[in-house]
Amino acid sequence: MKQRQDITPETLKKLLVGEAGQTPNEREVQQVEAALLSLANAYAVEPPLSMKDQIMAKIAQMNAQKAVQKAFDLNNLPLLTPQSNWLDWKETVKDIARPEEFDNVHLHVLESNDTRELFLAFVKEMVPEEVHHDLLESFILLEGACECHITNEEGNETRIVRMRSGDHIAFKIGEVHDIHITSGEPAVAILQWLKVAA
Repeated sequence: MKQRQDITPETLKKLLVGEAGQTPNEREVQQVEAALLSLANAYAVEPPLSMKDQIMAKIAQMNAQKAVQKAFDLNNLPLLTPQSNWLDWKETVKDIARPEEFDNVHLHVLESNDTRELFLAFVKEMVPEEVHHDLLESFILLEGACECHITNEEGNETRIVRMRSGDHIAFKIGEVHDIHITSGEPAVAILQWLKVAA
C-alpha cells in the first residue's frame, strides 16, 4: 500500500522534537505549518488550462475500456498496439503471480516465436539503457508508473515520457532508452518485441 505524503500537525511535532527530546508546543507547530503553507503558495505552479481536458479525456477512455473489458486466449494473444485495451491485458494475466523474489527485472514469457516475443514484465527500479536494431519494442503499463528517457538514433535529441497505468509506448529502431520506475511498488507491463526482418 502506498504511503500518504500528507504533513499533519502530528508529523510536524515529530519533526520538530529537539535534541533533548523536547516536544514543541501548539503555537510553534502552528508557526511552522503557516511557514510551510506560505512557501507552498509562493512556489505553487498553476497547471496548464489543457490539463482538465486531458484528465477528463483519460477518465472517459478508461471508462470506455472498462465497459468492454474481456480476457484474451493465452494461446492466441493479439498484437500490442496503441489502441490496445490495457484492462483486457490486465484481466488476461491476472492469475500470473509476481515472483516473491527477483532481482530487478523479471520477464514471464507469454509468447515466443519467429516474429514476436511477448512478456509479462515486473520491474522494481529500472530497465538499464538499451538500444535495438533488429526489433521493435513496445509496452503497455498495467500497474505502477515510470519515466522513459529516450534519445534518438543520431544522439542529438532526448525526451522524457512519463507513464502511468494504461499508457502505451513504442520505441523506434535505434532509439536509446532506459526506464526508471517512479511508483513505490514494482511496475507491471506487457512487453512486446516484434522482430524485424534483416
